[in-house]
Amino acid sequence: SVPKPASLVDSSEATPDQESLEAQNIFELLGASKGSDAEKEAFLDELQQVIWEDFVANDIPLLLTHDELAQVQEIQAKTTDLAKQQEEIVTFLEKLIPDLEDIMLEKALELKREMVNERLAGLRTHLAGQTDKLAKLNEAEQAMYQHKWRSVAQKLNALS
Repeated sequence: SVPKPASLVDSSEATPDQESLEAQNIFELLGASKGSDAEKEAFLDELQQVIWEDFVANDIPLLLTHDELAQVQEIQAKTTDLAKQQEEIVTFLEKLIPDLEDIMLEKALELKREMVNERLAGLRTHLAGQTDKLAKLNEAEQAMYQHKWRSVAQKLNALS
């Protein structure tokens, strides 16, 4: 099945590198760790849907032959239950794409990076003219370029 973002966004067992993007909790990275469990679950469900829709629209056509793509479209046409449809498509794709889980993980990490970039840009606008805080924001940005994601989260959260 498609990895749930919850298992992707804060799975420190995924890598021994505590600064890696994989090891970071998405809510810490986005400064949203105070939300309720229900809000967090809803957000993760939304992320999973965004990742899935992007995968279906952009990756599947590149990974499958014309006939295989027609089979996916057939699955989509035969059921309106999106969860069942997704499950059937994943089952079909797992037979064709041995590294499907790796592809989905990379898509989740790409989305995570984009959201942190958006947070940085938003903070840059919000903190315009506050030289001391912009300097701290620049430090967070430098940590991001060095792939020190835990440091990014700590520096950004210190600004909030």
